[in-house]
Amino acid sequence: MAVQNRHPRQKRIDLEQVGESGEIAALVAEGFDVDHFNLVAHAAERGGFRTMIVSPQRSLVSGRSGQREEMNFVVDKHPGDVGPSTYDGLLVPGGVTSVKALMKDQDARLLVLDYIKANKPVFALGDAVELLAEVSEKEGVAGVAALALNGEIFAGDGETAQEDAASAFVDALTVKADDAA
Repeated sequence: MAVQNRHPRQKRIDLEQVGESGEIAALVAEGFDVDHFNLVAHAAERGGFRTMIVSPQRSLVSGRSGQREEMNFVVDKHPGDVGPSTYDGLLVPGGVTSVKALMKDQDARLLVLDYIKANKPVFALGDAVELLAEVSEKEGVAGVAALALNGEIFAGDGETAQEDAASAFVDALTVKADDAA
């Protein structure tokens, strides 16, 4: 009698294909939530997208995992040096310290707004939902995850909201990539 696998295997990431579909920007500052970043970066990589780090910091930026482990990431670009034509979508992970710094940074705020105006997908998690709501000037945006698509913002709460929104974000990236091809 064969034992059924209780946990289906996730699709393996082919490193040769990461970046074939395009690139997304992760807008972060010191203290960002690494678990939020990883949730979306892994889903995007499975879809063939490479994740690039955009930060007001110039060389390295530190984030924290749920286990309070500090992790350093190399900064690829500064928010003032990129725009919606540079990347296919924008991810803004949570983290109180990070989001406060991004709210104070004019280039970061303008980058989020430019992506919204360009109808590019913007995905915010945790504390970053507040940043997305403030920059977009939309009322009633609250939850653990929010997704800006085609000028509208969809926010959700609940047990699976982050995973569901991450999946919708990657789907939106894929549709945009297909439309561009």
